Amino acid sequence: MRISHLSLQKFRSYDAHVMDFSENNVHVLLGPNGVGKTNILEAVSLLSLTKSCHKAEETDIIAWGEDFYRVQGRAHCDNGEEKSFEVVSQISPRKQKVCFVNDVKTPIGEMVGQLPTVIFLPQDLELFTGSPGNRRAFLDQLLCQVSPEYLQTLMQYQKVLKQRNALLRKISDGVARRTDLGVWDEKAAETGTIVMLRRLELIEMLQCTLPEELNRLGEDWGDAILSYERKGSERTFEAAKQEMLDLLSHFQERDIIIQSTTIGPHRDDWKILVDDRDIATFASRGQQRTAVLALLFLQVSYLELQRGEKPIILLDDVFSELDDHHQTSLLSSLEAHQVIITSTHVPTNLHGAKVWEMEPALRQQRIAERG
Repeated sequence: MRISHLSLQKFRSYDAHVMDFSENNVHVLLGPNGVGKTNILEAVSLLSLTKSCHKAEETDIIAWGEDFYRVQGRAHCDNGEEKSFEVVSQISPRKQKVCFVNDVKTPIGEMVGQLPTVIFLPQDLELFTGSPGNRRAFLDQLLCQVSPEYLQTLMQYQKVLKQRNALLRKISDGVARRTDLGVWDEKAAETGTIVMLRRLELIEMLQCTLPEELNRLGEDWGDAILSYERKGSERTFEAAKQEMLDLLSHFQERDIIIQSTTIGPHRDDWKILVDDRDIATFASRGQQRTAVLALLFLQVSYLELQRGEKPIILLDDVFSELDDHHQTSLLSSLEAHQVIITSTHVPTNLHGAKVWEMEPALRQQRIAERG
């Protein structure tokens, strides 16, 4: 899939702005920091995920002093079909967010992933040493783009978790009974087990070609294993659900004391092991970046397989962190895809790209086609 046109209104630093991406596969948004390059990637990602890739609140996305934003895009599918996408969010007169596909109002859960994207942010280079929440988000973002059912279940689990945690606080304060936890434990186990099993399934699919991707990038880690870390070991739904119920009951006292649920997929993690060693503890910074690139390629392949569309690749200022070899590997691996890159300089070994100069005054002008 390729996005051909992007229109922004009251979005971040843009009052009104239109970009035409219909020519060329690779686009470089060029300019110094602070001129709005990343905002363009965020807008494209928003049409895919219906939320900010930076986990920003709606009020932060709306231009200063305004009460709404609108992002619109037109895209060409791999089969030649043309689609339009739109997200409108307002904070006044009341908070409301509405999505449209082909001008038809569409539930958020059904819009997610219809414009498949893979976004690579600078902080992703710290994936293995950073927060477990970022690693969980890596899996969830992929699964939400291919399964509306997964997104719905994940949202339900998050709501149940909030309710259970609120009840734990009341029990700790002596204004609620322990027996009231039963109904929320059941709901948490029901939805949480589905989330966990889908993540396990994804991990196993990515595992199939992980060593191959690592080897292609120069790391001979033939025994590299993606390991999903969780409490419990059951793999069938009924057994895993009962296992989670038992664990919630076992750790109930601890949960009441700290007033938070300590068991469930919201506490799970994953890592890459080589010879049973976590690469976060022994691999060099360069090796970890190679592993992150391998996962980027696996994301692309997974989305293309599941959705039947090549995803759009969004790369935010990552070339400054990669050497020439990895820059070349990245671009050659994605040459069949539409790629939009932000950078303060034109990356080396970049051919056939359309370069856009992003001006501080927020007047973007295409200045050259370099080949």
